Amino acid sequence: MLRNFLCLFMLISLSCPAYSLKWHRGCYQIDQFDPGIQFVKYGEEPAEILEENLPVKLSQLAKFFADDSAKLFFRLSTGVLGKWEGPGKFSIEGFDHIWVEDGVSKESSSELTRTILYFDKGQVFINAEALSKESSILVETPLGKVVTYGGIFSLKLEEFKDSTQRNAIINCYKGSLVYTDKRGFARTLTDGNKMLIILKNDLFKVNVVKMDEIEQRAVGNFNKERANFIDAGAIPKVDWHTQLNSVKSDVLVSENPEVKKYYYFPVIEQIESFNPYKKSYRDD
Repeated sequence: MLRNFLCLFMLISLSCPAYSLKWHRGCYQIDQFDPGIQFVKYGEEPAEILEENLPVKLSQLAKFFADDSAKLFFRLSTGVLGKWEGPGKFSIEGFDHIWVEDGVSKESSSELTRTILYFDKGQVFINAEALSKESSILVETPLGKVVTYGGIFSLKLEEFKDSTQRNAIINCYKGSLVYTDKRGFARTLTDGNKMLIILKNDLFKVNVVKMDEIEQRAVGNFNKERANFIDAGAIPKVDWHTQLNSVKSDVLVSENPEVKKYYYFPVIEQIESFNPYKKSYRDD
């Protein structure tokens, strides 16, 4: 039994580098970038996006900072429309595509995407209705993570000055999502409901209630805010023929400098967790 397990483990390990070559980074577009937000590409110095240059299309991973309630509107080639409002830190850490071909033609291939976002304070509103089947979006926060395969939702994180209390609200306007806390406990939230999360010292409380009519208007308000954007409903496109499809799957990343350059991902800084279970881990 042990021998079979080890053989299976080695097979999976050897296949991982080849499989990773199938994922390709996409692009995203900044539609609105309020004054007061700092913009930093990973591995580079802080940069400035001028209002007259908007919208701007980018492919680099990036971080955004704000001391006040400035807004950032963005859209990703993975099919995600979004808004982040500070204060706090927000980063776009993944917007990848994979094309599953049947060997016949481009038209008969299917596309999957994965999107990874992180923020530590403020509010994020996400419209992921355009995600293809089984495509995913992951939002990491210090209070846990949210995963969904489509739909419309928002997350709000609050912290109080001179207090250890943290509050979070997750609204699910359409579809469903899964919230997983820092200990690994998962809770499902469906459309029309919201999840209230309170963390204070050793108290960690989660409550699910129905959204009222006013809260449901957030979707319409988001659409109104985006109404004047150029091609407001369009998603940035990537041509899968321009990706590394010619690279053979049995070529390791370290053996091909072009692949290595394209697939370079910087080390993402560690998320500082608001972990309510930290004390119990120490006691163990």
